[in-house]
Amino acid sequence: MNNIKREKPLHSSFRIKTLALTLFFSIFFMPQAVYTEIKNEKNIVEINYIAGQTSKNEYIQGALQFLLSPGWKTYWRNPGPFGIRPIIDWSGSENVQNIDFFWPTPKIFNQYEIPVIGYENLLTIPMEITKISSKENAVLKIHLEFGVCSNICVLKTAQINTPLHLQGPIENIDLISKALKTVPTNITEPVFSLSSCIIEKKSDDLIVIYSIQLSEFPKSKPSMIIEYTFSDKYLENQIMEIKGKKLRVTASLKNIYEADGIIERDRLNALLILENRGFEIAKCN
Repeated sequence: MNNIKREKPLHSSFRIKTLALTLFFSIFFMPQAVYTEIKNEKNIVEINYIAGQTSKNEYIQGALQFLLSPGWKTYWRNPGPFGIRPIIDWSGSENVQNIDFFWPTPKIFNQYEIPVIGYENLLTIPMEITKISSKENAVLKIHLEFGVCSNICVLKTAQINTPLHLQGPIENIDLISKALKTVPTNITEPVFSLSSCIIEKKSDDLIVIYSIQLSEFPKSKPSMIIEYTFSDKYLENQIMEIKGKKLRVTASLKNIYEADGIIERDRLNALLILENRGFEIAKCN
């Protein structure tokens, strides 16, 4: 679950970083770019709001849907140091108190040896919308800023403006229910158990170490994304070692420690991706 607040104190720094990354990727990929892709930019991605269930109380179900053209990808909510962080601003909505966004488990792509965390083809992000007054109609107004990448990267914007009093058809409700099943879970048993999460100083570095015991031998190589929440800094030099059913993941906290002067264990969250399923590991205790 990802709760996007109205206040976004990191908005300016993220936007500057987004523009810089867009320029970097465009320059990096330009020798391989096809000009028809630039000319057909409007056809890269289609954005829709999917109406779900409504109720007589203050809760409304819905979803944002991204339909991507073949070969194009968009980013997860926390795209990593080489991605473009999406911005979802719903502050202009009417009679809306809060929105929870439930991001599906992402994939990690290697594009020109650069890791990209995100989605391809179709992305459906379920939403739970809380109204201020259950007796009044609500209007959803969203401003989106996000990146899409293929041989080039393009910064896109989109607007959604829709009333929320109408319930969606049964096929919409089924689509949202299906998307919710792809959202990472914090129920890790009996798939694996976290043996330990420790932070230790090593030479001139500060590293976090996750030790995980799997219940079965993995059929494919697992991946892990480690986040430091409410920060635009990222962990570096992540290494995963697999020995039988045991995983050991290390990553450097040095750049975060040098910027903040402190590491808060409660802000460390990990997402283990195992055979296309996502498992959340909250905090480092």
